[in-house]
Amino acid sequence: MVGGPLKYKRKYKLWLLILLVIVCWPIAIVYYFTREKVPVQEFQTYVTPMAPSAAGPGAPAPSPAAPAAPGTAPACPRCGKPTTWVAQYGRYYCTSDQQYV
Repeated sequence: MVGGPLKYKRKYKLWLLILLVIVCWPIAIVYYFTREKVPVQEFQTYVTPMAPSAAGPGAPAPSPAAPAAPGTAPACPRCGKPTTWVAQYGRYYCTSDQQYV
C-alpha cells in the first residue's frame, strides 16, 4: 500500500444530513457547509498484472508441478515437522500447524 495525496473532506454525519434534506433542505445546506474540513490521506493499492499465457487468453491455466520426489517433503518453517503435498492446491500442508507452507 502506498499513501496517496492528502485531501480535505468535510466532517459531517451522513444520517443527520439525509434527515435534514428530507425535513428542511435549506438547513441541510447550512449544516454541510459549516462543518470543518479535516485532512484525509487515502491509500492506493497497486495490483501487479499477471503474465500473459503463452497459449492465449482462453486456454486453461497449467496445473502446478508436483513435488520432485516422494519422501522429500520440506520441513515446516514454523514447527520443523514434515509437510504433506496437496495436489488439489499445488502446495505443501503442515498438519500440526494446520497451514499451507
